[in-house]
Amino acid sequence: MLMNSGEKAIVDTFFRNRANIYFGSGTHQFFVGLYRGSVSESTTLATIPGEPSGNGYSRQVINRSAEDWPTLEQNDDLDWMASSVEVYFEAVGGDIGPADGYFVCTSADNLGTLIGTVPFKMERTIKAGDRAIIQVQSVIK
Repeated sequence: MLMNSGEKAIVDTFFRNRANIYFGSGTHQFFVGLYRGSVSESTTLATIPGEPSGNGYSRQVINRSAEDWPTLEQNDDLDWMASSVEVYFEAVGGDIGPADGYFVCTSADNLGTLIGTVPFKMERTIKAGDRAIIQVQSVIK
């Protein structure tokens, strides 16, 4: 789900060259985090529900670069899609979760912009000593 704040960021960055508003000065990174609960288009980074803490959890970085988004292609519907490198969430000293999905944003704290969320097909918990692997795919329809 593309959030209202994400829609604005994409248009403002692409058409108005204002990436610095969303990524900060010199910062060219996306962050991927986990959430638990219900989200809607009006959810913001400050209101993302149930983000885990502890047990090795932290938002994972994906740089805004061709290296971290190595795949750019059209899908079967001829929509353009970019796929990221894989990011890992590893549970250390206890479980992480449960989580209902992941989100993509522009900061490691809650001061950035929430771009979008992706629900899991079912609730997930990363057990101590295990890791979850996520690859972000962005499709423009």
